[in-house]
Amino acid sequence: MSDTTTPSPIISYFVREIEPSLPPADKERLARYREEIAKTTHHGDFRRAWHCAEWALHMAEGPSSSHLDHLVKDLKELRKLEKDSVFGAEFGLHKDGGKFAPGEDAEIQWVDDAVAVAKAEAERSGWDAVPWEKLLGELLAIAPPEEAA
Repeated sequence: MSDTTTPSPIISYFVREIEPSLPPADKERLARYREEIAKTTHHGDFRRAWHCAEWALHMAEGPSSSHLDHLVKDLKELRKLEKDSVFGAEFGLHKDGGKFAPGEDAEIQWVDDAVAVAKAEAERSGWDAVPWEKLLGELLAIAPPEEAA
């Protein structure tokens, strides 16, 4: 039997952090994903977290986001440091009894970056301008690596 943390800690954290800021209609749309989220596992979470970081950078660099220029610079610097640290300490990404292992703090920071950018853009342009649901769908679509039989 394999070690499986369910639901995905990365997806759960993303939902927990973004949900309180969503308007009621978006909270209703988010609720429709509960069953699918519950079926996820921690397998693929590094890729999910990395995708959040990429999404945050893409959103912050967008043409309508000149007010986020300072955040873009900070995100790029942070991503470089995290990439160097995380890839250099790949062994620390393994789960340790369901607790956050070394390296997972970087994963959580990437999710925090995505949530911060989403909230900043929503404050400026409204939640309709934030493709948070598309991001969630992409996180759910990230398949875990094939497990050895």
